[in-house]
Amino acid sequence: MSDTNNTQIEPGTQVKRRTLLRFGVVGAGMALVAPLLAACGGSSSTSPTATTAPGGTGATPGAGATVAPAETPAAGGSESSPTTGAGTGSTETVDRTKVGGQLILGRSGDSDTLDPQHTTAAISHQVFSQIYDTLIGRNMNLEFEPIVSESYEAAADGLSYTFKIRKDLKFHDGTPLNAEAVKFTFDRVTDPKTAAPSASWVDAIASTDAVDEVTVRMNLNKVFSPLLGNISIAYFGILSPAGVEKHGDDFGKNPVGSGPFVFKEWVPGERITLTRNEDYVNVRSYNDNKGAPYLEQLVFRNMPEEQTQVAAMETGEINLLATPAQQIARFDGKSDYTLLKPDQSTSISFLEFSLVETDGKLSYMAPFDDLKVRQAVAYAIDADTIIERILQGTAVRNYGVMPTGNWGYTPDLEKFGYHYDPKKANDLLDEAGWTKSGDVRQKDGKKLEFVFWTWNATTQERIAQVIQGQLGEVGISAKLETMEVATLLARLKENSSAMDLMGWGWSESDLLFMMTDGDGQFGLYQKYNPDYAKAVVAGRSTSDMDERAAAYLEAMKIVLADCAAVSLWSAVTVWTVRSASIKGVHLGAQGAVTYLDAYQEL
Repeated sequence: MSDTNNTQIEPGTQVKRRTLLRFGVVGAGMALVAPLLAACGGSSSTSPTATTAPGGTGATPGAGATVAPAETPAAGGSESSPTTGAGTGSTETVDRTKVGGQLILGRSGDSDTLDPQHTTAAISHQVFSQIYDTLIGRNMNLEFEPIVSESYEAAADGLSYTFKIRKDLKFHDGTPLNAEAVKFTFDRVTDPKTAAPSASWVDAIASTDAVDEVTVRMNLNKVFSPLLGNISIAYFGILSPAGVEKHGDDFGKNPVGSGPFVFKEWVPGERITLTRNEDYVNVRSYNDNKGAPYLEQLVFRNMPEEQTQVAAMETGEINLLATPAQQIARFDGKSDYTLLKPDQSTSISFLEFSLVETDGKLSYMAPFDDLKVRQAVAYAIDADTIIERILQGTAVRNYGVMPTGNWGYTPDLEKFGYHYDPKKANDLLDEAGWTKSGDVRQKDGKKLEFVFWTWNATTQERIAQVIQGQLGEVGISAKLETMEVATLLARLKENSSAMDLMGWGWSESDLLFMMTDGDGQFGLYQKYNPDYAKAVVAGRSTSDMDERAAAYLEAMKIVLADCAAVSLWSAVTVWTVRSASIKGVHLGAQGAVTYLDAYQEL
């Protein structure tokens, strides 16, 4: 999750679902222009190449299929095949006599809560994904592999999943992680009283049964193809029932899971510190280390300013950074540093327009209540130049709202998309009645101007300023306002801005449903356009992959016809490791950084 810059939302403050995937940088560092909302369990990074969907993603296990670790790595295959996958691990040999030390990650803001059921912010997922383990995860082939579970089976009719839990697992508080704990976790997330922003991602779960001490059965009310992909992400990490009971509303400040790291302290606005789980047993196929982390501590340091981050990396104050695009060359090729460059992207960045409800009817906020004005914005933006000059090539142009690394993405969508054409933008504004009058067009005595929001990460602000300038070239005045991430997340529902520069990230293609199932802007689009809602619901209600692909393509074409969002790119996060002192850091599934092989050379 590329981190975003946050003004403080007090830890534990609930963030609405829409906010959640929005800054979609799960596990990354949001130094580029990564999504703010985290819909993806890995990082905001996945494939930057314009290819069709990667194999093995999106499908559910075949009816009646049992999935368990294979004795040898599976070569390719689908998600219904054994899912250990080819474990890549670190290329370095770990000297176990040097176990210890700490890894300090510099990031642009603070988390809002560490209760995964009360947030969708990627910057929070970046931390709690190390605290909680999920029933299943993904391997390097993007196939599912058991984590808390040791195997799972899909019923023949697709209406239930049965998971066998690993024996003798314990939470950080010493209580057992058993079938009752799994049931507690999913009962809590689906309970309306919890108001979990992620509840709709698993709304097909009708009930969860603890069959015995180590067996859990999820009963569905319909076939739901995204289920396994969604629950593989740490928003559905297994919680300690005793921890939730003990801390109550403060659980988000005192998280208790079973993952590789244990929560130690949170100094709001400064740092979050985790310590090694001494009893951890690691079953992920992409790590060489199968025991407790080598690191003594994992620290997330808040450093909103880009230059401060870079200086801290150079002095050794931090040793891991999601590198701002224009700073990559500063570290590339230097002997003291190693750059980790993902080849996958599960993020999408776009401009979105505010939808507002008046007398029970949704409409776009002026001046975007006119389709031609929205289209003019789309044609006025030169995304390719921004990718080249500001993002330094660390993104791939994307004409639709499906990330390039997700199943269902197709480069064929380009022919339906909006290409940079300032003449067409000017023509559309003329047709809409906005006439040139000095630098800013006018109509009926009103200027063509509006408030334009984004968050205040350095690179993000640069991008927004370039977009502001490009719109100015065609006579549109965008009044740019930036703020820390947490403030932006909290204020989105106000509809105080007519347009914002946004990013989402999620590894499951159900993202098209998720980011339009909210309470503001593009989050209201399903309510605004029933045809779109029908298409994305169809995409999540079938296990036939051809039907899913057709549904998602139709949904993306509807968005383009409405110009409901101006799609820009899918970005990858490039990580810089201060490898002069930190060894063993590498990327796991879907571009996420994994810390289990990392150690500090003391």
